[in-house]
Amino acid sequence: MKPIAYKFKKFLDKIIINKPKIKFINNINCKYEKSSKNIKKNLVKQLYSTINWIGCIKFIEKQNIFNIIEFTPKIMLKKISKKITNNMNINSIYNLQTFLLTSKKYKIYK
Repeated sequence: MKPIAYKFKKFLDKIIINKPKIKFINNINCKYEKSSKNIKKNLVKQLYSTINWIGCIKFIEKQNIFNIIEFTPKIMLKKISKKITNNMNINSIYNLQTFLLTSKKYKIYK
């Protein structure tokens, strides 16, 4: 995936990513990311690096976060996460119906 990383970086250079208003955990080093520059850097790095999902779930759990919303074409991360811990409520959004159900549950969308 490294050959596409350069093209993706050039694409991201044209996009403005503001400083996150909510805590953003990157899945490269499993830490909160506050810098827009580092968010872009890690998005590119995700193309060719191993994702540390186990580390992310453990980090999230240590932060006492027990509700997660996954945006996905498939319910992959939810299945993997359930093998790591049973302490989290993971909602997967993969179509309009699951978006509306999750939005209603967390009172995100009225």
